[in-house]
Amino acid sequence: MYERVLVIDDSDEIREFLTEYILKPKEFEVLLATNGVMGLEMAISQQPDLMITDQQMPGLTGLEVLRKLRERDIDIPAILMTGQGSEETAVTAFRLGIRDYIIKPIDADELSESIDNALRENRLKTERDQLVQQLMESNSQLQRRAQELNVLYGVGKSVSSSLDLEEVLHRVVEAAVYVVGAEEGSLMLLDEERGELYIRASKNLDSKAQSMRKRVTDSLAGKVLQTKRAIAIGSDSQWKRTHTALLVKSLIYVPLILQNKAIGVLGVTNQQQVTSFDSNDTRALSALGGYATIAINNANMYNAIEDERTILSAIVEQDNDSVLVVDAGGRVLILNAAARAIFNLAADGVIGQAVAAVIENKPLVDFILQHESENLSEKTELLLDNGRTYTAKLAIVEGGSRFVSLREKQ
Repeated sequence: MYERVLVIDDSDEIREFLTEYILKPKEFEVLLATNGVMGLEMAISQQPDLMITDQQMPGLTGLEVLRKLRERDIDIPAILMTGQGSEETAVTAFRLGIRDYIIKPIDADELSESIDNALRENRLKTERDQLVQQLMESNSQLQRRAQELNVLYGVGKSVSSSLDLEEVLHRVVEAAVYVVGAEEGSLMLLDEERGELYIRASKNLDSKAQSMRKRVTDSLAGKVLQTKRAIAIGSDSQWKRTHTALLVKSLIYVPLILQNKAIGVLGVTNQQQVTSFDSNDTRALSALGGYATIAINNANMYNAIEDERTILSAIVEQDNDSVLVVDAGGRVLILNAAARAIFNLAADGVIGQAVAAVIENKPLVDFILQHESENLSEKTELLLDNGRTYTAKLAIVEGGSRFVSLREKQ
């Protein structure tokens, strides 16, 4: 953007000389006024970067123009030109804030240097203001990024510490809305049988929106699911909202990918705000989508393990042998009826307890918890507290769990 210089002089020759030989070669935008009154009006309305004014002019003198600008608290760098210099005029001019004082006839090199000096302070001030603005913007971005990282860290801890899928998914959606400053958020999962997306967790959606389903083949969220690529739409577009008939100003949808398969979509929308989302918002939302996918996968694996444990419990419950299963941490996972009878234990309150707290027989506990080594004992005979001798067998399964069976020796 060109700097603007206002020339106020009643001499056609001076105005032309300044314009053609000094100002235009320096690529200034030149504003011209033929008298003091016109110059004052232009200075007030145009707010030039520099003003070069003659002293003796019809209407208002150069000093009077400067004085009236000062009265209005308008500070424009100025150079005063005069054909009859005096110490009194110079003192008054500098008190009014002029940058330089030029005696006619004008020396082009002297005036050119004076113009550069007069604008140097303004240029430095402009550069300083720009740097301050850039620093403020950078600081704001850093603060926002720090907030994003804190939120992502918190959600990550929730995912790693909680098996409550409902809680984690709602936490992900709330974090998505907060991090990108959106009005609404939703997490949609795929119903493969019906080929539809349904809302599994949401933030700020009305009840009607929460219950609606969208076909994968004819919705924007469905396109994200099919392509496995995020979509961000700014405020310059008007798209049909995917869960109501209203229009949204901006949105982001990111896919949820589990083992290279799209299982759902995490999205945020702005219905009222005109602000657009940017690439940082998309990145943050993708990270949150990754956490949601991990939570879903953890829940699926936990449920599968629980199903297997239930099946295994049902099988060993019918076994005549006494069966005890502990996890890698030494906590009881399964204790069938035959084993409970040996140790005189109730059916409730045992699962999840440390085996050493449940069984008081130290040789048996030591046998169960022995360290894996080349000398691992897989079979032994033990005298239990009921006075009977049992053959104990130990098998360590994948994951570190220990399967122990006890059979009374005949």
